[in-house]
Amino acid sequence: MIYKNKRDLIATTVRKTDRVLDIGFWGQGITLDNPRWPHNALKKNAKEVYGIDLDFDDKQFPPPNYKKASAENFDFPVKFDVIFALDLIEHLSNPGLFLQSCRRNLAQGGRIIITTPNVFNLFNMASKITHYEPIVNKDETCYFSMRMLRQLGAKNGLKPLAQDYVYDLEYGFKESFKKKFLNLIYRLLSVFTDKYVETLAITFVLADAT
Repeated sequence: MIYKNKRDLIATTVRKTDRVLDIGFWGQGITLDNPRWPHNALKKNAKEVYGIDLDFDDKQFPPPNYKKASAENFDFPVKFDVIFALDLIEHLSNPGLFLQSCRRNLAQGGRIIITTPNVFNLFNMASKITHYEPIVNKDETCYFSMRMLRQLGAKNGLKPLAQDYVYDLEYGFKESFKKKFLNLIYRLLSVFTDKYVETLAITFVLADAT
């Protein structure tokens, strides 16, 4: 399935009864009252929402629901029905440690939902023509394809429940003319194939879950 944006992904996958952990919830480049902020969408859709990040305003997001911690090593006294990591895994030094922490904090029957830029998206393919490497965020450490995500999950005791795509962030960033032009092309291509869509979205469950 191709979701229009991450808010649509959240609306489809989060139930009103879910306790949700949002990993890396802070610092996504928009104001905190913006309805486009995925964390606001989680608070609207879920029963209870927690969050972790390395740094945030703990006056606005106090404990015990919010914790300053590394995504690669965290624990809560409760278990979560859904763990979200939206455009986070590509920034980590050790994605395997991150998935192991997610496993420890996942409730029985819970889901881990990860989004990350698609290494084969049209924008990366186009920038490879004009640059030696695709243009990426200076803080990113990894490229991922859907196959690489599946293999990483398998190495950490997880199996894919769903493999989807997301068009874009819809945060209102100003886009260049080239980006707007490529948007039109890749949305047209997505009618025929999802392999060039901008963002991957994979849902994991425990490999031994019944």
